Amino acid sequence: YSRFKVSAGFTVLMLLTGLAASTVYREFFDSIVRLASSEEYSYITVSLFSMVITLYLSLRYIGFSYGVRLSKIVFTTLLALFSLALYSVSTSLLEYKIQLEGLSFSLFFIALILLVYEPVTPGEIIPLLTPLLLIPLPAGFVDRLTPLLSRYIGRIAGFLTGVRVVEAPGFTQLEVPTPSGGVARFSIEAACTGIVTLSSIMSVIPVLIYMVTFSSDKPLRKTVVSLASIIISMLIGLLGNLIRVLLIVYGAMYMGVQQAETLFHYSPSLVYSFLSALIAFYLVNKYSRFPPVFTRALAKHPAIDVSWEYVSGVFIVAAFFTLIVLALVPITTTASSVQQALVVNPSSVDDYVKNPEKYLSTTTIVFTGKQYDQYLTNVLGALAVYRVEVVSPTGIYQGYVEVVDTTARLHTWQLCLTVQGYNILSSWSSVVNNTRIVFIALEKGSWRGLLGYVILPVTLELGGGRVNMYTRVSLMAPGDPTTLAGSLTSVFASMTAKLAGSGSGVEAAITGVQPLTMSSALISAMFIIYATVVYSWGLIRKLVKR
Repeated sequence: YSRFKVSAGFTVLMLLTGLAASTVYREFFDSIVRLASSEEYSYITVSLFSMVITLYLSLRYIGFSYGVRLSKIVFTTLLALFSLALYSVSTSLLEYKIQLEGLSFSLFFIALILLVYEPVTPGEIIPLLTPLLLIPLPAGFVDRLTPLLSRYIGRIAGFLTGVRVVEAPGFTQLEVPTPSGGVARFSIEAACTGIVTLSSIMSVIPVLIYMVTFSSDKPLRKTVVSLASIIISMLIGLLGNLIRVLLIVYGAMYMGVQQAETLFHYSPSLVYSFLSALIAFYLVNKYSRFPPVFTRALAKHPAIDVSWEYVSGVFIVAAFFTLIVLALVPITTTASSVQQALVVNPSSVDDYVKNPEKYLSTTTIVFTGKQYDQYLTNVLGALAVYRVEVVSPTGIYQGYVEVVDTTARLHTWQLCLTVQGYNILSSWSSVVNNTRIVFIALEKGSWRGLLGYVILPVTLELGGGRVNMYTRVSLMAPGDPTTLAGSLTSVFASMTAKLAGSGSGVEAAITGVQPLTMSSALISAMFIIYATVVYSWGLIRKLVKR
């Protein structure tokens, strides 16, 4: 009987999780798959397997029951609604869209588990937090770490190869002799990315969580094993960074700069993450002690039986909060300026990737002088990066167009500008046509100017269906930042006027309701299914007893 209850609850839980992953959170998982296949975020594959193994090992000790408490009902309901709120924020804050969707899904998953099951001790909740490790590291955080690491890696690489190291406040470069007899300057930040080091550390966290939670060792022993695993993984990541830089330096010396720029893709972070996780498993297995395995979930009968009255109460509370959210959705959506998508009709995905300017130009804004930048495309991991000129009634601006399949690939301009020697004076944002415009005031020597950019969600209407992509348009001009902000705003306003729903607040509100309505409906469906299963099982038990 207990085994059936555990299996039935687990089945319902997995069905609801699968429903959420295939509907509301489908874009998040599509993005994770794309990122895991890229060089920078290949560590996600290792983190996934490490997380699954950790959860499997943890389930041997976790004692789940069907305990009923009002505090748990309220907590899981509010946690699910907080997950919904994070999802709604992700629709307007595109820079962190994938991270917010991942956090929303993780909290929703935890709410589901705590609704169906109840860990015996608070410490047993810790392994349930491991899905948070599937959230890609924000590019802004990684980009701030990169310059610090690159300085030390550059010095070591310069010492080992004998090339000259050029250091400046914002960047580190190596002067590498080429086969043609010239000297090429290579920026260390291009290969020495902070994500390589961080990925090695991220991959060992699930193992350490399992050890800290369930090991019978004293705290000092747990601390020593944890620190040893983290230090070794950090060293592996730093060594990986150094190998990437050395490959490029020697590649530039003997093969040329262009060939060398692609070499760092042959030392993926997947390798370093795998080694780090393997060593962490070894250390935990060898130096940590665990109690005998027994399944508490089947060892005793639940202290409190689930009754139909309890299920009805849960459903009523959930329905009440869901109705409130649904009533406030149009107001919240309009007030937060949910960004709409630019809908285009290219002949194929490749057509848009190769010719984005054709679909971004308007009657007053024209993109000219497009040049494909192979180097930035490789380094940034974008589908394509172009240097462009934008001709508008307010002037001519230089800039970039980046086409990506997920916003997690977009690196921060703060790093790119710092690497080029610019000093960032200030940064602010505004909203035009439900689109967030970010401005960065710059100076470099006696030069002063302003950079502005927008991230546009683009929906490609193809014969076989729809494809969602993102395009970041960045424009730069010299002059007074305050004056230029108005000029660039008018350019971006003309560019975003074609966004679906941008011209009508009512249409924008209705369009924005869709993801929120889906999430709210999913919460309601969760409680309805749970109530139906438990009530039906109660009726079956009564009939069997008769």
